[in-house]
Amino acid sequence: MSALQIEEMQTIKLQPERRKNTRFQTAVQVELRLDSAPAATHTHTTDLSLGGCYVEMNFTLPVDSHLDMVLWLGDQKVATKAIVVTHHPYFGNGFRFVDMSADDQSKLKRFLASLGQ
Repeated sequence: MSALQIEEMQTIKLQPERRKNTRFQTAVQVELRLDSAPAATHTHTTDLSLGGCYVEMNFTLPVDSHLDMVLWLGDQKVATKAIVVTHHPYFGNGFRFVDMSADDQSKLKRFLASLGQ
């Protein structure tokens, strides 16, 4: 292993985890609706946490886009507003949840707890 490779590995190890919540790899049905869109887009998550999710999709949204999102946790509907925080063209977007009701936060928390068991 070269000195450069060792330095890169040490740099990677020193970077702190930015996420506040544990991510779970799970496919949850999701509806996305931009403020300007006449209809929702239906897709699914690849991972999910209390703070946000990642969705793979061919059309991607620019960072800082605001939208309404509905997650379907089995037969339970969880509604939230979301902001795009990561943009990977032709691959997907990361979303941060904002303005989720306490009741919906509880539903999401219970769902994620069931995944961790």
